[in-house]
Amino acid sequence: MPYILEGEVCKPSEVNSLEEGDVVVVKPFTAFVNGKAQVFPPLSVVSRRKCVHEIVTPIWVDGIRVKGNVRVVEGDMEILGELEVLSQEFLPGFTAKEAIGKTKFKVSSSLPGVPIITVGGKPLISIANGEILLTDRRTLLLILAQALNYYLSSQE
Repeated sequence: MPYILEGEVCKPSEVNSLEEGDVVVVKPFTAFVNGKAQVFPPLSVVSRRKCVHEIVTPIWVDGIRVKGNVRVVEGDMEILGELEVLSQEFLPGFTAKEAIGKTKFKVSSSLPGVPIITVGGKPLISIANGEILLTDRRTLLLILAQALNYYLSSQE
């Protein structure tokens, strides 16, 4: 649960890239930006310099700092469908499912590890030996994979 003294926050649809040290939020939070209180959804990103909403008061957020344990593995097939969240505790997965809807995803027919998110029964995000594997490079899916660190780690 990082304490944010200063920074900027992006809603999930406003994020263009992630950098190490950014904070991926896993639960909604309220912050004062532009002179008023605003609620930001899960999968929002708190960054030092690349978002449009400046946080003006210190806050605690339920989230995790971006780490380097997410690896993008090229998917070997494209499939039309919706995200299937296999772990009911992984709440950001449901946020992503609603945000993305039904579309085409690059998935793998044989991604190693334990699948957490699938599409049409094929793995999209899985965990293997402490590493998170992802088969589609979309920014929102990268944010989702990073959010999985919150549920795997007791660091913050």
